[in-house]
Amino acid sequence: MPRITKIEGKRTIEKSKKKVAAYARVSMETDMLHHSLSTQINYYSTLIQKNPDWEYAGVYADEGITGRNTRHRNEFNRLIEDCKNGKIDMILVKSISRFARNTVDLLNTVRELKAIGINVYFERENINSISSEGELLLTLLASFAQEESRSTSENVKWGIRKNFEKGIANSTKAPYGYRWDGEKFRIIKDQAEIVKEIFRRYLDGESAYSIAKNLAEHGVRGQTGNPIEQTSVKLILANPSYTGTRLLQKYYISENQTRKRNKGELPMYLVDDMYEPIISEEIHEKALEIMKKRAESMPNKNPKLTPLSGMVKCGTCGRSISRRKSSGRWVCNTRERKGKTVCSSRPITENELKKAAIKIMGKEDFARHEFQSRIEEVIIYGDRLEFMHTSGKISSIKREYSGERGSNPYLCKIYCSNCGDILYRTKWSSEGKVWICSKTCGACNASYIKESEIIEISKHFLGEDYKGKVVEYIDKISVSNDNVKFIYKDGKVKIWQRK
Repeated sequence: MPRITKIEGKRTIEKSKKKVAAYARVSMETDMLHHSLSTQINYYSTLIQKNPDWEYAGVYADEGITGRNTRHRNEFNRLIEDCKNGKIDMILVKSISRFARNTVDLLNTVRELKAIGINVYFERENINSISSEGELLLTLLASFAQEESRSTSENVKWGIRKNFEKGIANSTKAPYGYRWDGEKFRIIKDQAEIVKEIFRRYLDGESAYSIAKNLAEHGVRGQTGNPIEQTSVKLILANPSYTGTRLLQKYYISENQTRKRNKGELPMYLVDDMYEPIISEEIHEKALEIMKKRAESMPNKNPKLTPLSGMVKCGTCGRSISRRKSSGRWVCNTRERKGKTVCSSRPITENELKKAAIKIMGKEDFARHEFQSRIEEVIIYGDRLEFMHTSGKISSIKREYSGERGSNPYLCKIYCSNCGDILYRTKWSSEGKVWICSKTCGACNASYIKESEIIEISKHFLGEDYKGKVVEYIDKISVSNDNVKFIYKDGKVKIWQRK
């Protein structure tokens, strides 16, 4: 019998790479710090990509943002969201103070990430958050960082308030009609004439809306280069600065780091003759008197809406959101006046907004003073509503998208890759709801796409809770006969091959 030699085969088992991302932040917008941020990004990009066991998952960077809370740190919040979606296994950070200076925020975030198996490595402190001793060290060091930040903030505030007492302003931002020359405000002649015209016309009985409209038609623009609006006219009329007098400490920063109007919590200082006036005090007083009389002559026709009025803000552009009587929806003022190319936010129905407020308050009927004693601000995003409590707590409620007319998450987002035109939604008896190119009849040979297929792709890329995420994170969905591209607002693209 022939001898048979057995040879063991060698099979190479590929070790899966760890998906590693980094987070960087600078807290002030200066050229030097921009350079610092660029240096951090380059450093982490190189560090991650040269490690053969790591897969580069990106560098998330916030600039000009405070570390004392995470509310406005868009890249930080996107990083956490990507961690939850399984895109990241490990995060590199320069130091604890770069990640968060608020101990509660830091520990809550680290514990949340630890629960899903994600490690945060702090280079300066040499701490792995997922290790047994990591949390104790983080608690101690974060407390020191928070106290240092609070102490620095208090010292800065103290210095500013001492200057206020001496009649020295903290800000050198000049109102419309003036410029800062390094020493004091100087009049800009042509803008000063516009200010005088606004006061003259208002005292002659013209409305702020009519004045703004006429100025816009004649090409008059504000300091930002945009046409002067009704709100700008009202701000000019109410501003005592045009009399050469300046009111200091009209606003202050609260303990939970939110900017608040000073309603007597701190002293205010009225400093006369700080610079050359454009109008007299008499004219300014007359304008204020007219504004007051006009406000009193317009009774509130919707008393049930008062708990929310003036408190709802747009999460996209930061401007106010107001109720439109004709539609019963709340719409961003920027989007309403300048269009969706300037602000891409989605309106919210009054019913959805009220349901969310009732859920937060825990009861159906509540008064304005009761609501405002608990809630400071309501911010509307594409995927959620955030209620900012006066205590500093943030409550988040998911947006509702029923899929019906006006409440479809895909509205104005789906385009034909063949001709570039927008797709519209219709119903075919055999296929249910479908999206077809508006040029399908002769001008474009693109095929339709079932809404069920778009939903399947959305769930694959964004998860079961896809509706709000489509609105908040997806800029455009491009459909061809071969594939569907989900184009994110941050420039990322994901492609789905059609069957």
